[in-house]
Amino acid sequence: MLKLSEDSLHLQCRAANKNEAIKIAANALEKAGYVKPGFMEGMLAREKSVSTYIGAGVAFPHCAKENLDLVLKTGFQVFQFPQGVSWGAGKVVFVVVAVAATGNQHIQVLADIASLLGDEVKTTLLASAKTKQEFISQFEKA
Repeated sequence: MLKLSEDSLHLQCRAANKNEAIKIAANALEKAGYVKPGFMEGMLAREKSVSTYIGAGVAFPHCAKENLDLVLKTGFQVFQFPQGVSWGAGKVVFVVVAVAATGNQHIQVLADIASLLGDEVKTTLLASAKTKQEFISQFEKA
């Protein structure tokens, strides 16, 4: 199970569209030391080929396989978008879990996220959390 820390959580984010949200996420992954510069392009390429929307108002952006060399170590950052971000095809995202993973480690992270965030009620609670502690408490309720 993923352990979410306050350092990897970003509340009250705003983005005009999914590309802007992905840029915010990629910059945070780079700042946290998980990826090299250029990772954002890999994330945008992945999104262009297959949407990373996983349902219930949650997106899971990560890079295309061709860009795995830009990953320094496996890690993730979580973003709350209380106003929502259009993810295309009528989908609106309120929680973004951006992942940098070596090899196929993102699959385990995705499995953890899917079980944690698999329902819209939980996503609504996460989207409306006012503090990091409130968000983490809701996030970790299995």
